[in-house]
Amino acid sequence: MIDLRSNAPAATAPSSAVSSATSATRASPRGEARRKRQLSVAREHFLEQGFAATSINDIARDAGGSLATLYRNFGSKEGLFLAVMQQEAKSVWALMDQQVSDGSRPAQALERFGMAILSLALQPRLIRLLRGLAFESGRTPELGRLFLENGPDVTRQRLADYLSQQVKKGTLPASGLGTQPLNAANMLMGMLLSPLHIDALLGRPDRTDSMEIHRPHVQRCVRVFVAGFGAN
Repeated sequence: MIDLRSNAPAATAPSSAVSSATSATRASPRGEARRKRQLSVAREHFLEQGFAATSINDIARDAGGSLATLYRNFGSKEGLFLAVMQQEAKSVWALMDQQVSDGSRPAQALERFGMAILSLALQPRLIRLLRGLAFESGRTPELGRLFLENGPDVTRQRLADYLSQQVKKGTLPASGLGTQPLNAANMLMGMLLSPLHIDALLGRPDRTDSMEIHRPHVQRCVRVFVAGFGAN
């Protein structure tokens, strides 16, 4: 089972976001409920409209609180985005843990993981968010960094932790990629997402709404990956 206390990379938050997060830990139950509501509403706005088009005033209105409370909790629009990304990262950790924690052999666990990650990565709303972030990051690199360090970087590190655990258990060889778990994780993620993710980002329509059509692709990726894992 993946250890949720592993040393996954974490973004350095803006100072305003750090101070806001600290104050949130002292919030009353009512204040914490309000903060969760703000995060939930912000997530929907960011996914539907992208970062640039999202209005923090609209979030405050839809969350049913004041703009002052929103700024007190998160410091800025960037701080709010960071908090949403951190929350999403925790959801991905839980998803990964669910897929690989039942004692299955690596090939079976990695197939389930691959299907879950593809299902997440190909969500139309996430694709729209990524398109906007790619554009905005050219002008505001901090946004791209926040997303990478709280999304893809964390996912790859969690996968690397799982592979390391399997090497220690003897279910994967300790040679070749077994000595470079993060490189191995990067390789598997690249195999799984290419070319499906870039096709989605550039607007090529998927052939079906069912993820099952992608299972043969995932199975081939996992089969090649596991077969070559110990090769030098």
